Amino acid sequence: MTGLVDLSLAEMVGGLDDGAISSVDLVTAHLKAIEAANPTLNAVWDVDAESVLAAALESDARRGEGATLSELDGIPVGLKDNIDVAGRPTSNGLGTSWVPSEDSAVTARLREAGAIPIAKLAMHEAALGATSDNPHRGRVDNPAVPGHTPGGSSGGSAAAVAAGLVPLAVGTDTLGSVRIPAAYCGVAGFKPSFDLLPTAGVTPLCWTLDHVGPLARSVFDLALSLPVLANVEAEPVDLKGLVLGWPAEVDACEIEPAVQGVIDAAMDRLRAGGVTIRQIKLGLGDLALLRRAALLVIEAEGAVALEDVWRDHPEALSDTLTAMLSYGRDAPASKYVKAYRRIEEAGELINAAFDQVDALILPTVPQTAFAADAQVPLNQADLTSLANYAGAPAVSLPVPVGTGAPVGLQLVGGFYEDARLIGTALAVEDLLRR
Repeated sequence: MTGLVDLSLAEMVGGLDDGAISSVDLVTAHLKAIEAANPTLNAVWDVDAESVLAAALESDARRGEGATLSELDGIPVGLKDNIDVAGRPTSNGLGTSWVPSEDSAVTARLREAGAIPIAKLAMHEAALGATSDNPHRGRVDNPAVPGHTPGGSSGGSAAAVAAGLVPLAVGTDTLGSVRIPAAYCGVAGFKPSFDLLPTAGVTPLCWTLDHVGPLARSVFDLALSLPVLANVEAEPVDLKGLVLGWPAEVDACEIEPAVQGVIDAAMDRLRAGGVTIRQIKLGLGDLALLRRAALLVIEAEGAVALEDVWRDHPEALSDTLTAMLSYGRDAPASKYVKAYRRIEEAGELINAAFDQVDALILPTVPQTAFAADAQVPLNQADLTSLANYAGAPAVSLPVPVGTGAPVGLQLVGGFYEDARLIGTALAVEDLLRR
C-alpha cells in the first residue's frame, strides 16, 4: 500500500474514480509514510489519524453512492501551520500554539470539496524567513537533497510533497515562500493573484504582500486543485507564437552557474517549440534595494500582526524574530511610507510589462538548495518577490535536471490572468518533460 504515495495527484484521482483504490487506502498509506519518514524530515507537526480516517470512510461512502463532491474528494492534503484547521493546534511556527474553533477559509473550501486535511506542516518562525530552520521545532530537511535546506517559509509543505507525505499542500507566500521551497525541493508551487485565495483564518505576516497558494509534484497536479481552491480552470495555451519576457534586471542578479545552465537549456527548448523569448527592461533598478524595502514593510506590518502574541508570550518569539519586529515597529513612519511606495511603484512597472509580453520567464531562485548550516544567500528572494510586489500570479515548475539538485523555472502572468498562466505553465511543463 505504501506505493500509493508514489502516485501523482492525477493518478490518485483516477484511481479513486475507477474504484482501483479507496480514500481509506490513500489516507492509511500517507499516515504510514509520515510515521516512517517524518522523524528525519520534520516536515509534519500535527496529525489526527482518527479523524482523518473517519473522513476517508465518509468520502468512500459518498463515492459508493455516486455523490462525490469534487475531484479532490478523498484526497489527503497538508496545510502549513499558520493556516487554521478547526480543533487542531496552530503555532505559526512560534513557541506557543492555540486551537482555533473554525477552519480557515481555504481549509473550509477543501473540506466542502471532500478533501481531507491530514497534517499541519512545518514552517519558518512566523513565516518570516526562507530556511524552515525553526528555533522552536527544529530544522526541516530537504528530501531531494538531504542535509540541505528545503527553503521557506513553506518548507514543510514542499518537503512533505516531495517526500510523498501528502500529494497536495497549501502554503503561504509573502516574498516567495511557496515558490522558493518548491524550487529547492523539485516540486511545483503556485502563488495566485492577490486575494484570489482568501487569507481569512491564516495568521498574517504582511497584509500588503501575503498570498495563499498550493504545492504539488507538477503543474498538472496543481491545475487539478485550482477549481476547488480558486475557482480557476486552466486555459489551453499553444506555445507557438507565445511571447515571454526575460527581465533585464535578472542579469544583474548573481545566478549560480548550475541554475543558469538549466534555465538556458530550458529556454532553448522553448524557442525550438515556437516560443519567442525577448529581453524586457522593467525599470525596477536594483532588486536588492527593492527587497530591503519590502522587508521593512513586512517587519512593520508583522509587528502589528503579531502584536498580541508578542505582548502576551514574548518567550514564544526567538531573539532573531523579536529583533526584526522591533526594527519594523520602531522605524519612522516616513521610512515605512517610502518603502511602501517603492514596492507599489515596482508592482505597477511589472504589471505594465504584460502589455508587451504574455508572461515573464526567469529562474525561481538564483541558487539551488544550500547546506542546512550555510549562510542564507542575500538574493534568495530577489526573483520571486517581483510577483508579490505586483500581486501577479506566478508559478515555479521543476525543470528536469538529471542527477543534479532541483532547479525551478518561474513564470509570472498578468494580474488575475491565473487561468492563462497555469495553461502556459502546463504547456511549458509538457514540452520540457518530453
